[in-house]
Amino acid sequence: MDLSRRHVLGLGAVALGALRFPVTANAKAKAPRLFELGIGSVHSSRWHLTKPLKAPDRFDLVGLRWNKGAHVHAQVRARTEGGRWTRWTALPHPHLPLDGTDPAFTGTADELQFRLRGEASKLTARFVRSLDAAPRAPRARASQAAPLVIPRDSWGAAQVPPRGTPAYGTVQAAFVHHTAGQIAYAPEESPGIVLGIARYHIESNGWNDIGYNFLVDRYGNVFEGRAGGIEQAVIGAQAQGFNDDTTGIACLGTFTATPLDEAGFDALAKIIGWKLSIHGVPVTGQVTLISGGGATNRHPSGAPVVFERISGHRDSNETSCPGDQLYAQLPALRTRATSYAFSAAGITVKAASQKGTKPVSVSGQLRFADGSSPAGASLSVEYTTAGSAWTPIGTTNAAADGAWATAVTLPSSGQVRAVFAGDGTRPRLESTPVTVKVVPSLVLTTDKRRARAGTAFAVSGTLSPGQGRVECLLERQVRGRWTRVQRKRINVRGGRFATKVRPKTPGLYRVSIIADGVTRRRTLRALR
Repeated sequence: MDLSRRHVLGLGAVALGALRFPVTANAKAKAPRLFELGIGSVHSSRWHLTKPLKAPDRFDLVGLRWNKGAHVHAQVRARTEGGRWTRWTALPHPHLPLDGTDPAFTGTADELQFRLRGEASKLTARFVRSLDAAPRAPRARASQAAPLVIPRDSWGAAQVPPRGTPAYGTVQAAFVHHTAGQIAYAPEESPGIVLGIARYHIESNGWNDIGYNFLVDRYGNVFEGRAGGIEQAVIGAQAQGFNDDTTGIACLGTFTATPLDEAGFDALAKIIGWKLSIHGVPVTGQVTLISGGGATNRHPSGAPVVFERISGHRDSNETSCPGDQLYAQLPALRTRATSYAFSAAGITVKAASQKGTKPVSVSGQLRFADGSSPAGASLSVEYTTAGSAWTPIGTTNAAADGAWATAVTLPSSGQVRAVFAGDGTRPRLESTPVTVKVVPSLVLTTDKRRARAGTAFAVSGTLSPGQGRVECLLERQVRGRWTRVQRKRINVRGGRFATKVRPKTPGLYRVSIIADGVTRRRTLRALR
């Protein structure tokens, strides 16, 4: 853990054919599934209006998908059959590259209509029905310092389990989002909206889990988002290029023309003030983060970017999120969140991948709950792999502001944590471990590049850090494609490996040596 336990817990018609796609599951089943409706194509630089479309079944959220590489701007409205139309809602583009949109909450409906602009074929509406599957009165939980948070098991997350285990980074700032969709929802509908977003993110977008770390409704309810622990620095899918260093909080609804209600605003301030505090991060001021790049990122990879500690999604990515009105509330939100901030003991660690035996930089922050200065505090960096005991691999000292950094060398991929052992007046602190991938340095050589078919080619090289075995793959080019001829495992001794391959027929071959996370290749020519 990285904190003391007491702080935890002109519109025209466009001809689009309404084609019914197979429903992937019965929407009336206990666990509703995603279902689809093909709606043809659009080719226009101006807004065009579809005819009213009948969905395959009743739905609560809807998004759009299209052919790879296309791009469309879309708005949607919906109604129950014969009822009144909702207002037009823009379908948001996700922060990650995706051939489609994120979903918008429409309320329960069975008919819909789109406004479309752009170039795309194979347009498909994807629907989720979730309001009748989620708990109507979920219970929130809280510990001493944490605000009330509705846990995952109370909004129906078990119906859409994550595809894999969570990943952990650090929390240096918070990004505020809105989810898009109708704002005229009742408080008892909020769990169903969260469940619908989770289902869409996992089953339509193909993400590991719901993208946001927390979600807040306009009535002040806070929902736990991505799995992994609300106290932990869980990496979400909410701000491309900056997910490793931030937490993401989404407000349910569209806040382009309407500000967030007071109850929701206060709950948003509470959860951000608490979350940044438990990670030893101030609520106000600025922080410099290094961009990881990406198609929707406003900043190129490797660029240092200065953010407010509480920023809007549009500050990092090409989007209008979190809506003009909510974005205008951010200065007041920073002030309000300050009133909920507190001093928490904590220690964090961040690391990149290690290449070969070159040291990897690790860094973090140390903060004491009593407000005492961390200047000079001694820290150790520890390593473990495959369930082994934690082993010290480096030491360093914290600066006056609590920042620390050092470089360590790992023998193989594993986990790293930072530890403050305690000093009699201040207790022991351990950071949340982070996983470090060690990418070996691999060199491949062959004794020759050309020889008669049937002649052996000697293959050798070095691997650092060493591992027990590597894979040797021999392939032959046939009609422009590589076809496997031989695959074998070869031993690595003292960081060196050697073997032989023998192409039996004339042609162009390539030999590959494959280690953990790295491959090296050389081409060979077998002559007649």
